[in-house]
Amino acid sequence: MKLNTEKRTIIILTIFSVITLIIIFQIIFPTIRYIKNLEQDTNNLREYLEKKYENTKTIRTSKKKIEEIKSTVAKYPDYLFYHGDELKLITTLENIATRNQIIQKIDNSNLDKLDDKLNLSLTLNGDYQNILKYLSALEKENYYFIITNLQLSSAFSPQNNNTNATIMNLDLILYVNQH
Repeated sequence: MKLNTEKRTIIILTIFSVITLIIIFQIIFPTIRYIKNLEQDTNNLREYLEKKYENTKTIRTSKKKIEEIKSTVAKYPDYLFYHGDELKLITTLENIATRNQIIQKIDNSNLDKLDDKLNLSLTLNGDYQNILKYLSALEKENYYFIITNLQLSSAFSPQNNNTNATIMNLDLILYVNQH
């Protein structure tokens, strides 16, 4: 059986087309699908690693902050009032008043029955500027004073003749360390 050139060409083209289709459907399409899946997996992995990296940066920052907090918290006992420091506190307040030329009077306190906080009520007499210096010095002390009440009033009288004479009523709280 002799095939003419036209039929032979058609058969060869058909065989070639079939082989090409087999190659396309059996090799190229699965490879393209595999590459797309691999690309998606790679993107997912990249996003996962970026999130982990951000978490790691956050953890490093958190560790630094924890160390800062620990060092700050370690200083807190220096600012607390301890049982047995009553005389030291009163002496400190008197020294501040003396340095700033203020007359100080402790009106009320719970020094004799301390619980978790110490309440002090003070009356201060002196020059307005010196009272401000007293407050500034009080702020710089190692104790953590909480001012709950501060009242300023003029103490001017015709006998005194000092126009800057001021009276300050000051209520303070100090937290007491029980140990």
